[in-house]
Amino acid sequence: MGLIDILMNSGNGDLLKQVSKQAGVNDEGAKDLLSTLGSAMLGQVKGRVQSNSHDSSGLEDLISSSKYAEIIDEPSRHYNDSRMHENGNVLLDYITGSKEGSREIASQVSNKTGVSSSVIKSLLPMLAPLIIGTLSKSMTGGSSSTSSSSSSLINMLDFDHDGSVLDDVAGMAMKYLM
Repeated sequence: MGLIDILMNSGNGDLLKQVSKQAGVNDEGAKDLLSTLGSAMLGQVKGRVQSNSHDSSGLEDLISSSKYAEIIDEPSRHYNDSRMHENGNVLLDYITGSKEGSREIASQVSNKTGVSSSVIKSLLPMLAPLIIGTLSKSMTGGSSSTSSSSSSLINMLDFDHDGSVLDDVAGMAMKYLM
């Protein structure tokens, strides 16, 4: 099962219902939105982990020792939790690097899906813990060293297994931009 599939199936489809409700779209619209938004956010993670100009150790630590993995099974427990919303905003900084990065994702996903960027911005803090949880749940090995965690994360994000995530980042970016 791929990372987007794990995200889409969070809470046995409960996340899709929540996205549908918050975005005011039908089930197919929610699937498209969640897939596009999830791909964009995972693309940001991949770019940050692979980049030599960003320190991604905090992000990698969050993923390798994440308490967010259990959220994947019951995401409904945190939808209305103000602390989780605040944590989501903090996690967005790890994922996108800045508020501007979050705004850019919202704008690009809005252009692709037709859902307003303000609605997408409201979804980002809810989805950030789920993105971290999805990655955490998917990681194997259980090593706590940063270099091993980094290597495992890069391998997991290398969808075509060619040893580089750069083409995968570009592919994901093109997927959600087109």
